[in-house]
Amino acid sequence: MAISTINLQPSTWEYGVFLSFRGEDSFKNFTGHLYSALCNASIRTFIDEEELRKGESLAPELTRAIQNSRVSMIVFSKNYASSRWCLDELLQILQCREKGKQLVYPIFYDVEPSEVRNQSGNYGIALAKHEERFGRSDKIQNWRDALTKVANISGWDLQGPMNGYESKLIDEIVQDVLRIVSPRIMPVAKHVVGLESRVDDVLQFNYGTNNNDVRMIGIYGMGGIGKSTLAKALYNKLLGYFERSYFLEISSEILETKKLQEELLSKLLNKRKIEVGSEGEGKMLIKYWLQAKKCLIVLDNLEHRNQFEALCGERDWFGKGSTLILTTRDAHVLKELNKGECYEAKTLVHEESLQLFRLHAFREPTLPKEDYAEVLDRILAYCEGLPLALEVLGSYLSGRSMEEWISAFEKLRKIPHNDVQAKLKISYEGLPDDHTKSLFLDLVCFYGEISEETFNAMGYFSTIEIRNLVDKCLISPWYYSMHSLIREMGREIIRSESPNKPGERSRLWCPSDIHDVLIQQKGTEKIEMIVLNSPMKNMEYKYNTKAFKDMKNLRFLQIDGIHLEGNFKHLPRNVLRFLRWNQCPLKYIPSAYSFERLVKLEMWESNIKEFGVPLKYFQCLEALDLGWCHYLTRTPDFSGAKNLRTLSFWGCSSLEKVHSSIGDLRMLVELDLSCCERLKKIPKKFWHWQLRSVEDPSSSVCYSSKIKELGENSGMLTSLRRLVLSGTNIHFLPYNTSHLLKPAKSISNLRSFFQNNHLKLIQQFPPNIEHISLRNCKNLKMLPQLPQNLLSLCAINCESLETVHLPKMLKIVNLTNCKKLKEIQGWENAQFLRIITLRGVPNIKFSENINQVGFKSFHVEFPY
Repeated sequence: MAISTINLQPSTWEYGVFLSFRGEDSFKNFTGHLYSALCNASIRTFIDEEELRKGESLAPELTRAIQNSRVSMIVFSKNYASSRWCLDELLQILQCREKGKQLVYPIFYDVEPSEVRNQSGNYGIALAKHEERFGRSDKIQNWRDALTKVANISGWDLQGPMNGYESKLIDEIVQDVLRIVSPRIMPVAKHVVGLESRVDDVLQFNYGTNNNDVRMIGIYGMGGIGKSTLAKALYNKLLGYFERSYFLEISSEILETKKLQEELLSKLLNKRKIEVGSEGEGKMLIKYWLQAKKCLIVLDNLEHRNQFEALCGERDWFGKGSTLILTTRDAHVLKELNKGECYEAKTLVHEESLQLFRLHAFREPTLPKEDYAEVLDRILAYCEGLPLALEVLGSYLSGRSMEEWISAFEKLRKIPHNDVQAKLKISYEGLPDDHTKSLFLDLVCFYGEISEETFNAMGYFSTIEIRNLVDKCLISPWYYSMHSLIREMGREIIRSESPNKPGERSRLWCPSDIHDVLIQQKGTEKIEMIVLNSPMKNMEYKYNTKAFKDMKNLRFLQIDGIHLEGNFKHLPRNVLRFLRWNQCPLKYIPSAYSFERLVKLEMWESNIKEFGVPLKYFQCLEALDLGWCHYLTRTPDFSGAKNLRTLSFWGCSSLEKVHSSIGDLRMLVELDLSCCERLKKIPKKFWHWQLRSVEDPSSSVCYSSKIKELGENSGMLTSLRRLVLSGTNIHFLPYNTSHLLKPAKSISNLRSFFQNNHLKLIQQFPPNIEHISLRNCKNLKMLPQLPQNLLSLCAINCESLETVHLPKMLKIVNLTNCKKLKEIQGWENAQFLRIITLRGVPNIKFSENINQVGFKSFHVEFPY
């Protein structure tokens, strides 16, 4: 069934059935009755009554009839093999079958299948006589092979379950043929956009392999994205090529998998009722009845793994060439499928969204004369390419005036449409536990990306719970982004907790709601999160800390720019895990500012001059970020902060002193001191190695640290994984610094940045490092052998760099403006290289082995 052979296009068949038989054996009884029954069922059937069987080969009319029939039926009778014309018909029929253009069914009439398969009895005698006449030729062997192949195809045996009753067998044959030549087409939505290209994408991906494979096509994505529509289109396009087909729409109301097994078997086998005693028995029945049948099955809306396991758990349950199409909101359901068998349904692009909305709103693909453009753009942005939303809102706004459109859209921004919400909410309700649901409701309070540090600070088992949200298509694995309507659905769940009293809800994100709760001091113990994503109108208003005294369960607080006054003891110090207070107006942190459970503290661009509270009062603190606090002159006392892992003072231009207790931070993984212009030294206790820098007055670096010494051999920080020294004047990075950055075996995504400095020599990189950035290291002349696991190398503006050797796993290389670069070596190893940028590299030469790689498989930007 390769695409190149049949192109999977609907075909117009001249005949529904071609009957191949030996006239003198069966035409006056069984075959004649079968022919009449097929005709009475309006199935156009070709039968030649041996009028065309003359000469040495098949007549052209007979060959054309075989090639233009949807189904060929071979009635094997006692003397079938004695006719050379029958055997030639058989060869022609098999040729059509092997090209994927025809379904073939054997009917064993008054003969055992084994007699045909093994050419014994009458069939053996007939073939022997042919050999006497023609000799042991290839033709005779082809006849033998054809008989064996067809006898192994699932068909009908008169002496089997029918026990010799011809009328019952004929009725079953007619019903089965009707399903093939007159299949049940699934209705697809009246207005569809972009569907054909998506169908082609799926088919091109899945129909280029062996015809006999049992294929599974998994389609996953968020609710309302068009999974069922795509499955219906695929089903309609494919069903003409299968013996049995059924589209099973799985309802959330049917919880018993055995009920689904009963429906699937009853429809595929054309039985009124098949009873299944248990799920295990259902599995055995599916295998027993379907393993010899070529089936097309759609399982639409699989919700749980047990449904997958009960309905299609093993491929050998189905006949060769069978195809199963599975749709789900939960990608985890498809974990048994091969990577190439899973297709993620995509949202519509802008032009497709516009076309679909027009068809529903205006009943035509063009806009009316009235200018709807401005509000239409807002609606399209709101829907973000989700077909369900475009259809529902388009139909809802159809026939309404411009004023009604504007009013309806303003309402939607506050109260989402019920039809859209109900569809999207199914994925939320299908989450495995309340803990994961709580994480999802936390995430809908944010806009944009969310860092892993933030996840961890919330107190969840973030790795597995994030995986559950990704599998349910509620968030994207890329930067954990979220569709705006998914976010609206989650926020509506929170709003419905208390529609008219924000202080009674579990989470607050709306600036006006936050303002009302704080100014009127209406916070309650139900509030768990406050996330201020955008500035309030009353940013200069001062709120009293008493507003927080009843928020006894507040664990996440983000209040950028807010002015708080009063006793900080009113804040929930025993519960709060995350505090982000960027643009904090306080100049000094009061002594009452201490939190026993706080995991992350972020105070960017604040007015703080001195962080007076020792961090021993923050024993759970793992991340402290005081970036761009331009008035900060000294770091906090780190004593007792035994769990601190990341520490950033990026851009603290007035910072002059680092507390000596920094050397006690045995868990510290990341330290960022970029652009700390006044910092002259770091405590010697911090380092077990010494670096000396040489200042260059001609340096064009905007932020150049005045650090001249980074300590001596007196301490050790073996936990450090990421060191950022942007804007420094480091002259030499010796060999024995590498172990400071050497990651533990469990840490794979290590990044190291040595930027805007005077680095001249690196003797060794950590062996497991994956990403290296060496921007603006203008004195760096050479690199050591790069680690074999390195994925990306960025050496922009390294003007003195002369040679680079590529390691095996490297994918991305950027060598822009490496003006003295002369040679790139190791092309024979770079099997995974996809992007290399060489702008501003005028004299580059490649090693002879470059021809082993070629540039066809990846993008290259040359200097010319």
